[in-house]
Amino acid sequence: MEADPGEAFVRQVASDTSFGVADGLDLRFSRALFTNTFGAHRLVARAAGQGLGERMAERMFRAYFTDGLLISDRTTLALLSAEAGVVAAAGTGGTADADELRAELGRVRALGVLVDSLPYVRFGDGTVLEGAQPEDAYRAALTALTPAG
Repeated sequence: MEADPGEAFVRQVASDTSFGVADGLDLRFSRALFTNTFGAHRLVARAAGQGLGERMAERMFRAYFTDGLLISDRTTLALLSAEAGVVAAAGTGGTADADELRAELGRVRALGVLVDSLPYVRFGDGTVLEGAQPEDAYRAALTALTPAG
């Protein structure tokens, strides 16, 4: 039986220590712990609501791809949240933010976004970039949004 093509890609990327170096990234794929990321996404969504989404997402990516932290662990998420300055949700046992995130995921899936096409970026003019795209594709899409002047 032929191995999953995703497995070969993961092995290739994990062995490529130069991946991201040109962009100043320290990615250690061999340390990444595959896990359910729903709680991490809840935290990033909460952070975004506090104006800290980019900071939290950056810390989450570093925790996962560089530090090898288990980003499904509640204690780990609490520490990352504190590092980023995200205020905990009132009644942390509540499910309101989880329900909101599930609704948003449903909305995104209804747009036809599939896990295997990530990243998926939809620009204001309707342009969509799916999957791995060269930097020039993003530049062209952003340039098209910029008013001539």
